[in-house]
Amino acid sequence: VTFELKNLIGVYRETPHIVYTDYTQPVYSYDQENWKRITDVKYDSASYTFQFTELFEEEPVWIAYAHPYPVSRINDFLERVKSSEYAKINQLAKTKEGRNISLVHITDKKVPDDEKKTILILALQHAGEDAGGFMAEGLIQFLLSEDEDAASARKRFNYFIVPMMNPDGIFNGTSRYNMEMEDLNNIWLNDEKKQPEVTGVKNWAESWLAAGNDIDLFIDIHNHSQFHQYNVFVLQGHELDTLADVMDKYWPIRNWHSEFRGSSCSYFYNKGIPSVTVELSQSHLADGKYLTIDDYLSFGKGTIMALNEFYTD
Repeated sequence: VTFELKNLIGVYRETPHIVYTDYTQPVYSYDQENWKRITDVKYDSASYTFQFTELFEEEPVWIAYAHPYPVSRINDFLERVKSSEYAKINQLAKTKEGRNISLVHITDKKVPDDEKKTILILALQHAGEDAGGFMAEGLIQFLLSEDEDAASARKRFNYFIVPMMNPDGIFNGTSRYNMEMEDLNNIWLNDEKKQPEVTGVKNWAESWLAAGNDIDLFIDIHNHSQFHQYNVFVLQGHELDTLADVMDKYWPIRNWHSEFRGSSCSYFYNKGIPSVTVELSQSHLADGKYLTIDDYLSFGKGTIMALNEFYTD
């Protein structure tokens, strides 16, 4: 079957935005669990037309721009996570459609908090940036494992993770937005645009800090579509320049500095908290290898390993 999609011009911060290329490879699945890439693709940049062809061996078949991370997956995953002795799940807010914004707290409770650093991590503020969900899942999965490095991380850190910031947007397929058609990552410094997803995290952070605790690092996980062929740290200052070098030992990533203000990173950076946005490729990297779900899961593990090393005294 050959598909032809026309007029493919999106919107990014109120300006035209292109996420298709001649190397964009959609994914397909017969069971919504196992996904393969479609490699026979063509893109006409003059007419913004994308064409792809695949011989399907079964039906029905599901096709997506990139590996989907559905609300059902995070719900099932958190149901399994809550039985761990190292995990506690708190509900920070309810979305417009009544879905929970969950905060997963992972640590070794036998070690006092004043002997630990605190890491806060968000994922899936933008509904179409699915790879971040897999990375957050891999991060949680590794932290709760019996691996020696995971046990060390639990003793040395309080990890607070919001694995899905925008469940309404993901369920309804609104790309960058929630069900109020707000880009959540654009409103953190705008007090006139209050949304429960962002307000819930802000309230928790303010309460945690007011109790005399620190947040030593903030990470917000995103994707930059199939247009860019690399993973990147987006930084507003230079305090974390060396962190990308450490991370790159465990999974491929590079630094990039941005002047954009208004995001979750801006909010925490303004509080003096070292902050970084992770932008994952949904395509391939410079070596030509297209990324898989297993790759994104491994990036989560690699992040924990790198932070163990980065914060070594």
